[in-house]
Amino acid sequence: MVWGADDAVQRVQDDVHRAQQRAERYPALQSAIDGVRGKAVSIRRDLSVEVDAAGVLRDLRIGDSALDRGGDRLAAEIFELMGKATRQARAHTLVATTEIMGDDDPIVKTIAADLEARNAGDELGRSGGVR
Repeated sequence: MVWGADDAVQRVQDDVHRAQQRAERYPALQSAIDGVRGKAVSIRRDLSVEVDAAGVLRDLRIGDSALDRGGDRLAAEIFELMGKATRQARAHTLVATTEIMGDDDPIVKTIAADLEARNAGDELGRSGGVR
């Protein structure tokens, strides 16, 4: 296909316009990601965790009755809850990114692929934890 000068200029202008639109959305995206939280609560409801979009622990609540399980069991349960909360935060991050950037944005595809790979790795036991 042969491109004329006018076509080339139009393509560049279109690319610049798309880049500007994406850049305008980044502050909203950052704000949304900053607000992402994943939460998980134990079956007995005496233990809860909250993590941010990166999986960093932001809140940990340990009820007195949870202490009866002993240190090792309690630690294992905390790590299990953190894994669940992190998977939830990842999913929320993808939803927020898709809503702000649009389904066809490359960053959405990257986050979706990362989410799938990390969740698959978690199920294989590669997420860390207490042994």
